[in-house]
Amino acid sequence: MTATGTMFKETTGTPERIALREAKEFVRLWHYSKIFPPHCLVNLALRDLPAEASAQAGERGEISAVAMWGYGVRPRHTIQKLFPSLGVGDYLELNRLCLRDAEPRNSESHFISLCAEWIRANCPDVKLLFSWADGLRGKPGYVYQASSWLYGGYIKTDLYVDEHGGPVHPRLMITRLGTRSRNEWTRQGFAKWWGYQFRYVKFLCGHAERKRLLRESPVRWTRVYPKAADCRWWVDAGEGSRESREPPRLEGTGQFRHPAPLETTEAAQGRFLPAPRLLLARRAQVSRQAGLFA
Repeated sequence: MTATGTMFKETTGTPERIALREAKEFVRLWHYSKIFPPHCLVNLALRDLPAEASAQAGERGEISAVAMWGYGVRPRHTIQKLFPSLGVGDYLELNRLCLRDAEPRNSESHFISLCAEWIRANCPDVKLLFSWADGLRGKPGYVYQASSWLYGGYIKTDLYVDEHGGPVHPRLMITRLGTRSRNEWTRQGFAKWWGYQFRYVKFLCGHAERKRLLRESPVRWTRVYPKAADCRWWVDAGEGSRESREPPRLEGTGQFRHPAPLETTEAAQGRFLPAPRLLLARRAQVSRQAGLFA
């Protein structure tokens, strides 16, 4: 038995808030994705217990797990599509969950539960936690299921993959090339993949508030969970879409073969990309709405 039960090795047993820089360093070392959402506001870590001599010297143990909480690219749209009466300050989204490879089975779900308790105690205005399970990578969300989160169905999402297995997010296609046209992604040598993303939510509010939110939500929330067999994939490598029995083999970061055509670049700058002042204003608005996490 360890300080956190039977899951982790010897750890401090309580998450602590760490700097964004420190969280990113750990995630880059242990997580498959090296790209981060724009708003990672509450970054929690679990540390190993230091050796006795190190503890006496005031040294802290090494980080064994990190969870980055905040928002994705459209925070208000995300929450109000699920719970129309809520705003940005009422929830946190799990942007990254990362543990060292050597941690025992079920450590992820145990760590998420510890994080939920920390947020409940330290962010009292947060009514719920939200996350996606990436079915495109063959993950139906077992970590949330083991923590008794509610399941809210799935959406079909897409991703571009280069010849070496490097993933390219659809938004990067727009910002880099100004288009997601078939002609352009085939010119880049990409394949286009489709798959499911599964929704999960964890309520931190009281019972009455939870019942009200469940009544107003257009999503049906349940504990009837998806399994690995419910993941499906489709791929188009330039010859038409077909179903695949296996998920894409993703590794590293996608690389573009060619720069955007001049006319596409100008279109992206003029129509697709927000003006710098508008972009800064949007970020400032999100920061003000999330001021309670500062």
